[in-house]
Amino acid sequence: MYPLKKEHFFMNIYQNDGWLDVKKFVRIADKNKINFIFIIGARRTGKTYGIFNHFINDVFSKNESIVYMRRTVTQLESVMAEKKNPWIDVNVDSGHCFYFRSVKGEKNRIILEEELPDGNTEYRGEAFALTTMQNNRGFSGSEFTEGFYDEFIPEEMAKKMNGEEEAFLNAVETISSNRELKGKKPFRWWLASNSNTLDNPIINAFGLLPYLERMKKKGQEFALLPDAGIMIILINRSPISEKKETTALYKAINRKSKFASMALDNEFAYDDTSAVNSEDLRQYKLICTIANFGIYEHKSEAKLYVCEHISGSCKDNYEDTEHGRNQLRTFHSYIYNFIITNRINYQNMNCKFFIDRIFK
Repeated sequence: MYPLKKEHFFMNIYQNDGWLDVKKFVRIADKNKINFIFIIGARRTGKTYGIFNHFINDVFSKNESIVYMRRTVTQLESVMAEKKNPWIDVNVDSGHCFYFRSVKGEKNRIILEEELPDGNTEYRGEAFALTTMQNNRGFSGSEFTEGFYDEFIPEEMAKKMNGEEEAFLNAVETISSNRELKGKKPFRWWLASNSNTLDNPIINAFGLLPYLERMKKKGQEFALLPDAGIMIILINRSPISEKKETTALYKAINRKSKFASMALDNEFAYDDTSAVNSEDLRQYKLICTIANFGIYEHKSEAKLYVCEHISGSCKDNYEDTEHGRNQLRTFHSYIYNFIITNRINYQNMNCKFFIDRIFK
């Protein structure tokens, strides 16, 4: 794990009016050479609004362009509808007129434009769906300076995507191009989403799960990993969320529902943490390993424990490959019975997600 910069542990991430202080994030990112900014949290707390305002003030003002990304083609195409334009609130408040449109004669190309007061238009960037980026490997991102992957954590009902982690990393490689090799400033990515789940390929790709778990437990809303060029904002105490509690929707629905927990409290409502506990390894014996995970059996009770520490030795050691996972499923199929009967505990969510992906 990369070391966290402790001076920012309990930094205030909100403006005086309660919205996210994106300007502060930009200042800290510039000072510490941060290239990936993750903002995860409750709905309608100023994530997208703040990022778009930053683009207006700090990117478009320099005649630079951006890349906007959504997870699927359907999501991307929806932003071209006038009523679904994510720029609506910013347009109304700022007097600008930003919108997405398709380009006639260029299949699947969507661009961001601004209509100027004199009636002319200004090109502001490109828009892509993650699922189609493999069709744009020849695309050069050298003229772009920043990108925004909007809603990178899908809702529970969304279809899982094979190879999502690799697809995004390839997209980063394609869009970021060879800027740094040419002496240019690195491309900066903003990734924002509601707090649906921590079990996400992008979170996994950047190794953020241990940091997010620790931040959630401590009530920490800001973390800086300067060695990795990463900033994490985890919205826990939004003043806007507190105000929203009294609005019609949240007065009408069950306050303890998964939706309310996600939308107001930044709870990862679809993640079951009931089996995440710290256990005394002296009460267990190692039965097998896979990658850096040890699977243990209790010495006197019919229960299992999975952790990222391997103590002792065993004859069954599997690699973190498709073949290794198949071997674990075949030779230790009984683990599934422990899972469905709630007789297995995990050191942390990383252990749980790893085992769930194998057996579920």
